[in-house]
Amino acid sequence: MKHLPKHLQPRWRYLAVSLESLPDVSISRRAFQRECWYAAQNLLGDPGSARADMTVVRFAFDDGHGKAIVRARRGESEPARAALACIDEIDDAPVGLRVRGISGTIRAAEQKHLRT
Repeated sequence: MKHLPKHLQPRWRYLAVSLESLPDVSISRRAFQRECWYAAQNLLGDPGSARADMTVVRFAFDDGHGKAIVRARRGESEPARAALACIDEIDDAPVGLRVRGISGTIRAAEQKHLRT
């Protein structure tokens, strides 16, 4: 099967997200992905969440602090950001999320927004 020409391939934006929770809480990538999907579906509805197509690309969480990169379609980064703002708990553990920035590549998102 042939791949799509470059001008027909989907364009993406990458949201750099920092997470904070209690020190004894462990959050998995799968649980965070599930909460992203639920938040998008509840806020944007089925058509809006399908347009945003939010996917967790990178995820690391340890000792109550974590980082993640969430991929969204270009033009849908603001609805994706709003959906992420609706997440207040993951697996019954309180969590705080902050979108630190939006970039066009994964590398730029990591270097510009997730360096500490």
